[in-house]
Amino acid sequence: MRANVLTDWKVLKMQEVPTPEPQKDEARIKVIYGGVCGSDVTVYNHKHLTATVPRIMCHEILGVVEKINAEGPLPYKEGDRVVLHPLGECGKCHACLDGNFHVCGNLRIMGLHMDGGFAEYVCTETKRVFPVPDRVPDKVAILTEPMAVGFHACARAGLEPGESVLIIGGGPIGILCGVCARYFGAGRVVIAELNSKRLELIRDFGFETIDTGREDLLGAVDRMTNNSGFDKVFEASGSKAGALALASVTRIRGTAVPIGIPTEPREYQTNKLILKEISIVGSRVHTLKHFERAAEMVTRLYDENKFDFAKMIAGEFPLDRLDDAIHLQESGAKCGKILIHI
Repeated sequence: MRANVLTDWKVLKMQEVPTPEPQKDEARIKVIYGGVCGSDVTVYNHKHLTATVPRIMCHEILGVVEKINAEGPLPYKEGDRVVLHPLGECGKCHACLDGNFHVCGNLRIMGLHMDGGFAEYVCTETKRVFPVPDRVPDKVAILTEPMAVGFHACARAGLEPGESVLIIGGGPIGILCGVCARYFGAGRVVIAELNSKRLELIRDFGFETIDTGREDLLGAVDRMTNNSGFDKVFEASGSKAGALALASVTRIRGTAVPIGIPTEPREYQTNKLILKEISIVGSRVHTLKHFERAAEMVTRLYDENKFDFAKMIAGEFPLDRLDDAIHLQESGAKCGKILIHI
């Protein structure tokens, strides 16, 4: 099969590699689209702490089931379109034994520790395959995995209907986290961003914004909340400024959720976090159940026309132009999700 392989850091090569054969309780998927994520850029640049090479990147995958090697009933069959939960656990560590498989001490993620979707085919466990209704377009379904990141973050935050939400960082994950916050019933969702093109897109989706390129974040939050802060704050930028702001923009006894993974350790205003009894809650990828619920949410949002998915697609490239897609994602010149059409 054809694959675009990260043979070394910052080196991508189109290659013919063996077509994977599904092992017991696995399915082989013929890939339609792979989404380019910020983590792919991190892996490409050798800034991810645990990723390995050579590697076929990509963990945002839409495809068609080609072969199933499993017994018993499944909610899909060969020929069905599906999205993939791109994780793998050891099943033996403390986290796994407690049922927290998505934070396994030896967690493997497609595109980082095992081969992913920038290839014609990929194999995965049958339990990680979720069917896509025929009526849902490809370019809607491909957003399931990043949407699941936002869904899991909102669940980790314990987001309640009517609560106020601030999201720091308006990239794809920040925007989709905002979509999920609305779905959870948030009374107000504000996204802080400094990129003017991103701000235009965020406003097109109907979100309130804070232009941090022109206005001080803390001052804007004080103005918006009468000096109280937001109930839930999601830090999606991974920036030093975002981390330092959490204690100031979160209300007393509110919850702050870092979801943007920085490439180096960040500082927090620990004294203020303590004095305000703010809860800091980590959120990593998504549970299998939250991925399934996010897939259901994508279909519901599409059916009810509550989110303009088309506006989230910023560009599309063929597999042999993955280099161009990675560099475009890294540049920030395009807003939204960049896709690789396999």
